[in-house]
Amino acid sequence: MAIVQGQEVVYSKGFGVTNKEEGGIPVTENTLFRIGSLSKPLTATAIMVLVDQGILNLDIPIKEYVPFFTLKDQAASNKITLRMLLSHTAGLPDGTDIVGSRNLDALKYYIQNDVPQLSLIAPPGLIFSYSNHGFNIAGYVAEFVTEKYFPEFMQEVLFNPIGMSRTVYDPLLAMTFPVALGHERTEKGEKVVRPFYENVANYPSWFAMSTAEDYAKFLLMHLNAGQLGNQSLLSASAVNEMQKLQVSRYNLHQLGCGLSFITEEYNGVQTLRHGGAIGTYTSFILAAPEKKMAIVTMSNQDYGIDLAYDIMDKLLEVDPIHIQPKSMTPNSLIWKQYTGYYLGNLNGLAHIFIDGQQLKMQLNGKEMTLHAYEENLYFAKDTEGNPIATVGFVLGERDEVDYIVLDGQFCKRVEKELISQPRTSESSLEGTYSNGSVSYGLKVIKDQLFMLDEDQQLFCQPLFGNFFYTEEQGLLEIQEIEKRKILIIQDNWKFEKVGR
Repeated sequence: MAIVQGQEVVYSKGFGVTNKEEGGIPVTENTLFRIGSLSKPLTATAIMVLVDQGILNLDIPIKEYVPFFTLKDQAASNKITLRMLLSHTAGLPDGTDIVGSRNLDALKYYIQNDVPQLSLIAPPGLIFSYSNHGFNIAGYVAEFVTEKYFPEFMQEVLFNPIGMSRTVYDPLLAMTFPVALGHERTEKGEKVVRPFYENVANYPSWFAMSTAEDYAKFLLMHLNAGQLGNQSLLSASAVNEMQKLQVSRYNLHQLGCGLSFITEEYNGVQTLRHGGAIGTYTSFILAAPEKKMAIVTMSNQDYGIDLAYDIMDKLLEVDPIHIQPKSMTPNSLIWKQYTGYYLGNLNGLAHIFIDGQQLKMQLNGKEMTLHAYEENLYFAKDTEGNPIATVGFVLGERDEVDYIVLDGQFCKRVEKELISQPRTSESSLEGTYSNGSVSYGLKVIKDQLFMLDEDQQLFCQPLFGNFFYTEEQGLLEIQEIEKRKILIIQDNWKFEKVGR
């Protein structure tokens, strides 16, 4: 982990070992970790360098740069811009494969063969919908206009100029440095995850490797208006554009997204944050630009996020703010447009309905009353008045509501006929599901279905048909395709049944 304040790294240190099986050495601030989606701020920053240079424009459709770019919806393809891609508002799904080609032209192949098969989940520019695909596409735009493979482009434009000498993509280069290996928890203890994941097409979105020391330099640059020491990498206006709100996520704490960074007010302080997860690796950054302070943590298990917030609390010397939100008089005339069923990859099934003089929500079977906070933004509260859920109603061009934003994540309207499907026999779903790299189990325990994730048993709340919800993994669907059962997590990640 590392802490930066002002214009220097004030703390950097490693803990633990790189490998608990054999040959492990102590982790230091210069040990390489996979950083998952902390790759995204790196990609966005390098693209902003090209924007500063006048090579790219955030608001020109990317088809102007890459003429052969297309999606299933060709008309929508003509509207998508870099601003949409970098702020997760292009309407693209999440996903992508954790294992793929090692060839450097894999990103181009992916753009030409995989991306044209993608269907939008929302109209471009309407809502926040987190997407690995969006950043891969943005990375390819940079690759195409600079005529350099993406890793070479990043090295030249970002890593070399600010001295990120151990930030790499290629595992063959990474293995020349000390690397912390991923570990999974088993009944016999922790064991190293094998093989080492690789997919060149995902380099721009979630496949970088870095160190706490390197990423601290990157954060220093962002805290100091694009300057690192005597060198200026980005203009102050470009840094401001990345850090300012681009899209609201309908939250009581100004939750939103800039260009890659997640924006949010925390205890009265505006913060930027981003997480990263790949396999068992977890990484996290938390920054308070106005205070010129940031923290980065990297781990080969699920540690670091709470630690970053604890450190910020101590450094800011502020007490947690617990303000009970005040409700406003709602415009009940519009409630009928809100009502219906909405399905979300992370939140499951929400039913919005009118009960007398109240607007209510049933979320995965739990009922709560909604109170108006702002126009089209509502919240639910516990018995002590503390908010427990927020719901934003997204109006379309004709004031229709096809999407809600529930606790910062979008849910899409579904027809009542879909949720009326009879429930699947849970015993028929039992077994092990794998994508060749990651495996999960489904098991019935005392007449209830559980998802087995390493050493955890996650309760699967039945929703309808073959859909379930877990608090930890979100929406689960089990499909049968050509007599093969497929577990689909969050409508994106697919795992085939391989045994009982």
